Amino acid sequence: MSGSLIMSRSESAQYPQYVTKKLISAAQQRHLAKGEHLFREGDCVAGIFYVLSGEMKATRHMPDGNEVIMMRAIAGEYFAESGLASQRYTCDGVCVKDAELAFFPKEAIETALSRPDFANAFLLALAGHARRQCSRYERLRLRGAQDRVLHMIMCEGGPDGVLNWKPPLAELAAELALEPETLYRVLADLEAAGKISRNRRRLQILP
Repeated sequence: MSGSLIMSRSESAQYPQYVTKKLISAAQQRHLAKGEHLFREGDCVAGIFYVLSGEMKATRHMPDGNEVIMMRAIAGEYFAESGLASQRYTCDGVCVKDAELAFFPKEAIETALSRPDFANAFLLALAGHARRQCSRYERLRLRGAQDRVLHMIMCEGGPDGVLNWKPPLAELAAELALEPETLYRVLADLEAAGKISRNRRRLQILP
């Protein structure tokens, strides 16, 4: 490997209130620069991570060389939590945006899970993350590039139909399994058709 309650998906975060002082004392801080690997496929799993700032992604490389994003985590989210059920990583963990992470050893998490209050809150946090991953898999099953973009805005945007995508648009293209040139063309077509409005990386579905 290299190197108060969260109320929103923000650029920086503190530990959730349900995380015990004992678990925090067991945490190890990790700092990664953009593009740096946290772990690689086949590395042994020793625990899970919590993103305090920045952004991470878990990727696999297909036989044709294309990258597929399996999951993404920003500040206030756990990362690689599926490692609790595995001995080795099945993908690469890569830093998308300079990140600060807390590493929780497996033993510390297992001890904390014996507390019902922690176990319940931890389960709800994982359920929310799982919902976002399910939306990702559903989206990638859509054949049309326009459908993927609209699905992304509807599922990951706010109640006002607005998606504020902070990373570069090239990362959004990877998230949608599209070539960057294809994404730029699709965004322009959707805007010309009056289906979305776009201001840099702010995307909104129009009625």
